[in-house]
Amino acid sequence: MKHQLTIFFLILSVSVFSQQNFNTSLHYTREGKNTAYKSQNGGMQLITNIPMSQLACQKCHSITGFYPNGNPINPATYVPSCDDCHNFAAGTSVLEQTCLNCHSRQRYERQAYPNQDVHTNANLKCTNCHSKQELHGDDGVAYISAKQPGAVKVKCIDCHSNLPSNTSHSLHNAKVDCAACHAVSILTCAGCHFETAVATGKNRAINQIKDYRLLVKKEGKVHLGGFVTHSYNNKSNYIISSYTSHIIKKNATTCSDCHNNIGAGVPAITQYNNTGTISLATWDPNTKKIVGPTGVVPLVRDWKTAFKVDHVTYTGDPNIFPSDPNLWVFLKNTTDNSHLYYAEPLDSSTLAKMGVTRFPSSVEIIDNNLPTEFALKQNYPNPFNPETIIEFSLPNTAFVSITVYDAVGNKVSELFNGQKGAGNYRVIFNGQNLSSGIYYVRMNAGSFSNTIKMVLMR
Repeated sequence: MKHQLTIFFLILSVSVFSQQNFNTSLHYTREGKNTAYKSQNGGMQLITNIPMSQLACQKCHSITGFYPNGNPINPATYVPSCDDCHNFAAGTSVLEQTCLNCHSRQRYERQAYPNQDVHTNANLKCTNCHSKQELHGDDGVAYISAKQPGAVKVKCIDCHSNLPSNTSHSLHNAKVDCAACHAVSILTCAGCHFETAVATGKNRAINQIKDYRLLVKKEGKVHLGGFVTHSYNNKSNYIISSYTSHIIKKNATTCSDCHNNIGAGVPAITQYNNTGTISLATWDPNTKKIVGPTGVVPLVRDWKTAFKVDHVTYTGDPNIFPSDPNLWVFLKNTTDNSHLYYAEPLDSSTLAKMGVTRFPSSVEIIDNNLPTEFALKQNYPNPFNPETIIEFSLPNTAFVSITVYDAVGNKVSELFNGQKGAGNYRVIFNGQNLSSGIYYVRMNAGSFSNTIKMVLMR
């Protein structure tokens, strides 16, 4: 009897311990939406000026109207709890539909690609991969996004540890995330009407885009990414983020799907090489729909100018559903705000392997600290192959030129030539098409002039 009581209290203590960190879990904090939306993170709040705390989407579970046990939810008093997912009268298991009620993108993926996911076809459920320890926040870490390293515990190799030995795996294993090749595609919403979200807490988009594969860099690997476009009070926004599609196939891609330079002809890469632009979202006046890209789309370094995005808005009553297709109208083809979220542009080496031949330089601001003097810093790394970072500082607005010369004084590349405000900046130089040797970077800004030496070692 004493032994049984010990076991009982041990089980009870483990159960209680496993729940004590729930208030730090993403299921409780809903911090993922908030972090992506915040103005300080470059999010959409920059054009809405509405804090997330005033938006109903922060209480997304309450929108379903009922708890799994059938009890109604009062949105005014709702706070996240275990009852969001569990109907304890029927046990502790969570129904698959309960997950899909809130994780709508996974539901839309299954509708867009029926019977194509190997895991669903094998009767696996969400909870077969996402353990209760992950969902309950048992590690006690208050993650700011499910995309943050460590927030999602499950890895493909947890089950697929014995990968088949083939050329694709040997070439990509350390550099490419599994889903970048094995996910069927990405599904995204275009033209999200934010006035509707403000008024009702529900989503309204003109249409979904599928059959494209946006490739971004995250944690040093090539990952799948996605984008969503928004409009609010005639202002436009889009976000590009790393994303993991849940529609997985054994053979979802081939080499030619990604590598334009093996004679395949990837539309987005061909367009970028020829024009310096990539059509990401295009308004079709005949169908009154947004048309997305097809196939692979690389996140290039100059994405803010290279990506061409058409924006739409809904002219109907934001409180009335369903949408009237005739009330969607073209808004504009310029963007008021755009930002990356847990995603970085692909490096030049990866882009070159995909067949990209255009490598523009872009000047990025490092921080908001104002320097007291002009400076051109030594590049790093040095020696380099094939990319290196060059930093410079301006104490005031100045016309700046930064030029690269070879050892005999021939101009190799003009990295920047224009006006910049006071700040600390960096520019990436790519020597992909140059031979090994010594090169010089010269900076002129007003009366300031300086030169540094750098070494390309191929």
